Amino acid sequence: MPTSSSILVTFALPEESQDFRRALRDGERKEEIGVEHFGVGPAMAASRIEGFLKEQKPRLLICAGFAGGLDPKLGIGDLVVAENLCSEEILARARQLGPGHSGVAFGSIVSRAMPVETVADKAALFRETGALAVDMESEAITAVCRAHGVPLLVVRTLSDPAGDDLPVPFADWFDIEDQRPRVLGLLKYLALHPGRIGPFARFVRGLTPARRALAKFLFGFLEGVVGSESDHANLL
Repeated sequence: MPTSSSILVTFALPEESQDFRRALRDGERKEEIGVEHFGVGPAMAASRIEGFLKEQKPRLLICAGFAGGLDPKLGIGDLVVAENLCSEEILARARQLGPGHSGVAFGSIVSRAMPVETVADKAALFRETGALAVDMESEAITAVCRAHGVPLLVVRTLSDPAGDDLPVPFADWFDIEDQRPRVLGLLKYLALHPGRIGPFARFVRGLTPARRALAKFLFGFLEGVVGSESDHANLL
């Protein structure tokens, strides 16, 4: 567990954080940065982070991971920094970094209890909210962090753009109650719907550049945060 003076970077699942964790192991000052996985869905994320923050209070929490695109202008691996969820001073620091990274957009992220799976549903949510991306946990994590007075950065990388359906329905490949993949369910779905094998393979391939883009942004941001004590004082 990270100490109370650390920076905590959270993801839903280890598959989202693997590039960041690999780079973190090779970097400096890694003892100041903790990584936790709080699970999939708002209820699980809120419960786990509430328990964590009752025991420890990081100087900064970063909520990161995958999201679905709502704005048709954004593609796989583009990043969205949530203007509606980030702490004001943290958002200002992220804006300083943004121009140095291509594919970084600033706008709203909304959360839903289940993935928004179809192009039609994404388009409807975009018209309704104007949000750039949708995920499952960020709003719940934000509420807990605000209640505990923890400064927050929310940044997501797009795994599926607005113009793509999710290739496999969420309920067929992930058990949200048990918080684990349904491997047999995935294989059964693809066997029954062979036309989805190609889109699923493209989706999986797209996760690699999405993870890399997120890790690059996170390290660029953290370089400006994990530094001198004066840097911490100016930021927080």
